[in-house]
Amino acid sequence: VGRAFASQGMAAVVANSRLSPGVAHPAHVEDAARSVAWVRSHIKEYGGSPDKVFLAGHSAGAYLVSLLTTDPRYLKAQGLSTKDIAGAVPISGFFWVEKVAPDRPKDVWGADPKLWPDASPAKYVSSGAPRTLLLYADGDDPWRREQNVEMAKAMKVEAVQIAGRDHMCIFMKLAPGDPAFDKMAAFVSKR
Repeated sequence: VGRAFASQGMAAVVANSRLSPGVAHPAHVEDAARSVAWVRSHIKEYGGSPDKVFLAGHSAGAYLVSLLTTDPRYLKAQGLSTKDIAGAVPISGFFWVEKVAPDRPKDVWGADPKLWPDASPAKYVSSGAPRTLLLYADGDDPWRREQNVEMAKAMKVEAVQIAGRDHMCIFMKLAPGDPAFDKMAAFVSKR
């Protein structure tokens, strides 16, 4: 994916975060915030601009991108704000933890359902979020497609369903000429 964006003249950083069960929420999103801070501090060394940092992630990565760009606490802890992000492209994400957590291991968000909404990007939707483009696959599970449509309505942004893709190949096929890639590249270029 990094090479695909680089081939189009975009610097790309592929970051990771610690995983559960080794850590629990909010460690994952704190790791993501540290990655954003590192990118903003170092992107010039790679020919990029700190004022043109876009975030994208797939599945759990889309969730992390969404939480970073809706709940300002995590970027603030790194001396940043949502205004430091030029845009976000969550791919096949989820936005209501309270609807996902019951079926997930309890070492991710904990076992107390009363705490789950605080980990949900949808709780923090506001006009202060960066420009956002939601992408999801026509082959994503129905609940995931529904969450993308509902989040787009809540944020008043575009959600694009990519035809002929499932949950994994929407990300694995990202390359110039692919509909999801081309939508992302156009979104970034509009800045």
